[in-house]
Amino acid sequence: MQAIFAPLVNITIELLKFFYSLVPNYGAAIIFITILMKLALYPLTLQSTKQMAAMQKIQPKLQDLQKKHKENPKELQKRTMELYQEEGVNPFGGCLPMLLQLPVFLALFFALNSPEFKEILTSPGVNGGFLWIKNLAEPEAIFINLFSLNIKLPIFAMLIGLTTFWSQKTMPQAGGKGTQPMIYFMPVFIAYISIYFPAGVQIYWLAQTIITALQQSYILKNSG
Repeated sequence: MQAIFAPLVNITIELLKFFYSLVPNYGAAIIFITILMKLALYPLTLQSTKQMAAMQKIQPKLQDLQKKHKENPKELQKRTMELYQEEGVNPFGGCLPMLLQLPVFLALFFALNSPEFKEILTSPGVNGGFLWIKNLAEPEAIFINLFSLNIKLPIFAMLIGLTTFWSQKTMPQAGGKGTQPMIYFMPVFIAYISIYFPAGVQIYWLAQTIITALQQSYILKNSG
């Protein structure tokens, strides 16, 4: 899959180099490029969030239809489509904008995880660290001594889990109560898998999750 995104990956790496030339720190460069991409894709986030909010709003009506026509699937489908038309809701409107953002996010993900970027970080004179992280190409973790035990604590992975939970709480739950378990499962799952990501990818994931949550909160607050 990475080969498919090769042109976008190359563009992303060049953008990272550009931001590094402005602020000589690749951790900061990752944050800046993430902000740039999230701002550029804001119209898609706006549409997606509004559609999910609209779906959440009509959930009671959908549930009534499901109870009323549970023995007649064809009638249920007909009435459901009529409801969508009456309310001006596109059931796929919340998903499509998110899918359109994936190529951009995957390009950045692959760029930060690429051999080219790892080579850049190890080049002489390059600031390949960020905060307490010495190498952005390696997974982030700090070691603390607790009761004479040297414990590895993945701070960024934990923050990714917490911000993912926050982002999901700000997102309208178009699926109703049935989606509630995912709100708790996904942050734990994403935090676990992100432990093994290079720190550069962790910074990107953390930054984009925070920005997404802020954008969603802003949209919902100002959409009435």
